[in-house]
Amino acid sequence: MSHATESHSQFNNLFSLLIIINIAGTLFLFGLLISNLRWLWQQFKQQAVGSRITARIILLFFAISVIPTGIVFYFSSQLLHQSIDSWFDAKIDNAMQSSLTLSRRSLDNRTLSLMKETRHLASQLENKSDIFLSLTLAGLRAQTDARELTAFSKQGQIIATTNLDPGVLIPNTPDSSTLLLAKQNREFIGLEPDQGKGLAVRTIVEIKNTNPKRYLQAIYTVPEDISELADSVEDAYTAYQEFNYLRDSLKFSFTLTLSLALIFSILAASWAAFVFARELVAPIRQLVKGTQNVAHGDYETTLKTDRQDELGFLINSFNAMMLRIASSRTEANNAQRDAEDQHAYLETVLSHLSNGVLGFDLSLRLKMTNHGADQILEHPLTACIEFSLNEIAVKCPELDSFTALLIEKFSAKKKQWQHEFVFSINHQKKTLLLKGTPLYAADKTLSGYVLIFDDVTPIIQSQRNAAWSEVAQRLAHEIKNPLTPIQLSAERLQRKLHTQLNDDANKVLKKSTDTIVQQVSAMKSMVNDFSNFARPPQSKPQVISISHLIDDISTLYQGQIQHLILNVDDYLPNIFADPIRLRQVLINLIKNAQEAVADISEAEINISAKYQKDRDSIEICIADNGPGVDNSDIARIFEPYTTTKDKGTGLGLAIVKKIIEEHGGTIIVKPAAPQGANFIIQLPVTTP
Repeated sequence: MSHATESHSQFNNLFSLLIIINIAGTLFLFGLLISNLRWLWQQFKQQAVGSRITARIILLFFAISVIPTGIVFYFSSQLLHQSIDSWFDAKIDNAMQSSLTLSRRSLDNRTLSLMKETRHLASQLENKSDIFLSLTLAGLRAQTDARELTAFSKQGQIIATTNLDPGVLIPNTPDSSTLLLAKQNREFIGLEPDQGKGLAVRTIVEIKNTNPKRYLQAIYTVPEDISELADSVEDAYTAYQEFNYLRDSLKFSFTLTLSLALIFSILAASWAAFVFARELVAPIRQLVKGTQNVAHGDYETTLKTDRQDELGFLINSFNAMMLRIASSRTEANNAQRDAEDQHAYLETVLSHLSNGVLGFDLSLRLKMTNHGADQILEHPLTACIEFSLNEIAVKCPELDSFTALLIEKFSAKKKQWQHEFVFSINHQKKTLLLKGTPLYAADKTLSGYVLIFDDVTPIIQSQRNAAWSEVAQRLAHEIKNPLTPIQLSAERLQRKLHTQLNDDANKVLKKSTDTIVQQVSAMKSMVNDFSNFARPPQSKPQVISISHLIDDISTLYQGQIQHLILNVDDYLPNIFADPIRLRQVLINLIKNAQEAVADISEAEINISAKYQKDRDSIEICIADNGPGVDNSDIARIFEPYTTTKDKGTGLGLAIVKKIIEEHGGTIIVKPAAPQGANFIIQLPVTTP
């Protein structure tokens, strides 16, 4: 546009290229803008990270580019329009017209004076021969300012010529059209370029009184300053007219060019905004993705960047932080794994302990229990986790006395305490040895309490059995020896004296000796029971079938018991036991049940056997609907010399319990519904 003020042709040459470049660039940038806007819209719909900040940056760039560029566009457009309009003011138009007229009149006056001078020279050549023309022509040139004088005939043949430059041999002859005009008008004057430098005036005048006709041509050089001035005025006027003609086109061209430049600038700024936003948002996206990975538990995330600015420093700091977190997490995982291993080890130990272990917090809420505690207390305390001792007492009324004791002991806040506690549960009396201790945290502060307890009832029972065995063994030894002499002496007295006494005395003697013999027999039977109870086991175990053993024994009582019900599972596994001693156990229990239902009109004895897979044992139940066992006697029913029958030594159930324990089993008694007693035997399935 700066060149347009100097040369419209140069502007025309550049304008097309400028328009093509701007349109191509505008279309290219517009395509990029549309593509980026579609990409940004997709990011918005997907709620991608960085889409909002990208939109803000683009709007900011757009506002920054549009406002100043629009202002510049407006003022530039106004300035160009005013400038172009100022070029074609009426005064300037008149001045240009006057300058051109003045220039032309100056040249006309100059050419007219030169024409007069040529006429004067031609008058001096009238009535002269061709020879005279050749001789006098050089002198005439010296009298004037003519650069060249040439005389030629009507046909254009050169007669004589002279030139200011002696090196010029060929004169500047007129062309045919110029010569024709000279013939018609008898003279000719014209202004023409002078060999590419300035202007020259060509004058042709007819020489009068010559026959044939002769013409004189004079060529004058216009002064260089006048020539340049005339050319300048002519060129300026021509350019002015051209610009005036192209006035509206120039305005349109300038406006179009500025508009394209404006659009190009805005689109370029928008595209630069997208580029800048992507460059700025890319590390932010990486950081967001990294933090999301961390939130999902991926602590091995490492972000890549080659930036050396603050964002690059931020990403490098994030990577360094992730390395520290990963290292700390590895250490924490190792520590957690060790803690879990220790916890699993502790749980394994506690779950396999026969002792009961309970853990409480400071408010006496149950925090931990083990399988041993559930078995000893015969209540699933695992379901009472987070329950206080008072809540446990409400949920399990049978443990009321147990929880009351713990509240009393732990409330005293003693360092350690030990207590032997006897209570009844499920119709059984148990003796527990309790040991309580406070639990301290890592900082040595009190965090709770721990209770360790064990059921010492079997130990006490074993001690009692051992004591009774010792007593029975001594009594059997001390009593058995004199019984036989006493019996023999009584029989001898009867044989010796019954012939010497009268009938009355003989009756008294016979009754006395019979009484002695009967009591001695009774004492022998009792001594034999003592011996059986105190005698070490002489078992002969072998693989036997419990189902066959029960069938054989039940066959003996089929006719003696009104309702004998058998409920034995099929395919019971075999066990390794002494069949004679187990037969003794079953017969003893069935006999006791038979005696219990002797006075019952609808007597019923139920014998069942089933396999318990979880315990890998066989459970044998012998239940009757007799009067049952008093709750006060259940805890002592298996002790020696404990019986509710009028006859008997009370050693039967003690011997039964001893035989069962010799086989690694257990036996308990529970009340049967609606009445009666239920003896439950658990025998492990063992192989030789």
